[in-house]
Amino acid sequence: MLRPVGNIEKFSTASHSLGFYRGVANTARYRTDSEPQLLDSVIEAAVAQVVLKHPALCCGIINEDEKDPEFIRLESIDLSECIQYQLPKLSQAEDDAIVEALSVQHGQTWPNIDSQPPWKIIVVPTRKWSDTKGTGFDIIFAYHHALGDGLSGVVFHRSFLDALNNPLPPSSLINHVLKVPASITLEFPIEKAVNFQIGWIFFFKTMLSTLLPKWLYPASPQSWTGAVPSLDHLTNYKTNVSLIQISSEQVSKVLSACKSQKATLTGLLHGLILMSLAKRIPSASTFTTATPYSLRYLTGMSATSGMGNHVGSLKLQQPTKVISDLRSAKNPAETMKQIWDIARDFRASMATELAGLPNDNLIGMIPYISDLHKMLISMVGRPRSNTYEISNVGSLRIDGEPGKWRIERDVFSQSGSVTGAAIYFNVASVAGGPLTIAATWLEGVVDNALVGDVMKDLEYFLKCVGEGKEIALDI
Repeated sequence: MLRPVGNIEKFSTASHSLGFYRGVANTARYRTDSEPQLLDSVIEAAVAQVVLKHPALCCGIINEDEKDPEFIRLESIDLSECIQYQLPKLSQAEDDAIVEALSVQHGQTWPNIDSQPPWKIIVVPTRKWSDTKGTGFDIIFAYHHALGDGLSGVVFHRSFLDALNNPLPPSSLINHVLKVPASITLEFPIEKAVNFQIGWIFFFKTMLSTLLPKWLYPASPQSWTGAVPSLDHLTNYKTNVSLIQISSEQVSKVLSACKSQKATLTGLLHGLILMSLAKRIPSASTFTTATPYSLRYLTGMSATSGMGNHVGSLKLQQPTKVISDLRSAKNPAETMKQIWDIARDFRASMATELAGLPNDNLIGMIPYISDLHKMLISMVGRPRSNTYEISNVGSLRIDGEPGKWRIERDVFSQSGSVTGAAIYFNVASVAGGPLTIAATWLEGVVDNALVGDVMKDLEYFLKCVGEGKEIALDI
């Protein structure tokens, strides 16, 4: 055994063992101006180099269906079973091939994780046009959420790019099989680095709001959160994926607008998504949002080289007046003012959340949950807690060198959830490159057309913000 699965990590192992939530992925587009020979061997050697650098990729998980799962060291890893190649159909656009691959991968659970690593590499070659030179491909790094948070996917690609440009093929890689050193140690769980303090008032308030029937205490207005979780969502589990891309020129202008409005990009996205939902779901009185944030600044895990699950989450229910005001805005200028107000309010709420750490945070309540599996099962048949989640893994910043491999785009995604948020908006970018937003949702939880419309709105809204134009949405 390497170590017990940590508190936050147990949410992922319990969710995965039940099939409720299946994993995370980070997809980077690589390109070089040369045409390397034996590309599959180059990729395998680079993967081996990365695996030996990150102990999380060298482990399996035992007793996932029990209360106290554990990480174990795998003696060896057959990389031929971990690296998969997928050729796009001739009729497919490049992004359609990526969306299809992600949808399929996010629908799968990780098999035999007591003897096989719960991660996978999917290589999708990019099209070669007559006016392009060199070689390119997308690398999908899919992994069990217990192994790492969203930033861990970015860390993988940073390490993989370095391995491509500075190859040191491990001598322990023989006939596709990589021998794992006996000396590996996993990154620590967050509770070993941070002492989360829970006060009695916070404790009882949290327990009562979770356990008591809604009619026994004053409730806030019910948020729209999609379909109530059901076993049908598990039986017919399918993650849908929708992807939009914002050009680097537009991204620069959007970030400048955020700076001038004293807001963050994530806050702006909340404002834009809430406006779209408010207009497109007129019966909803309000919406509840979730925004994961990194705890690495508290735990000491490196943001650029550490692989582990060190995250918290900010949950906010929007005041009903905010939603009604979005619907009743008299003109585009008033609409834009409300959106920026939401963005600034989010920034203030996040600042308050971070300032309060590590006291009275839900992370500190996890040890009081006697059985996470039973708790998750109890959520079936009850309204979801969150309408949507925005996960922003930030900008991948790597100084490229002429003539070497480079990363041109990054896409973050995750599986839909039987009991989690109705929709996940996953945000990633490359410094000097495009911004991508991948929406993921479980089939049957929300109407596919609704998510498609929201994504079209989001693409249009961001273009308007970047160009300094008024937003007009007449539905």
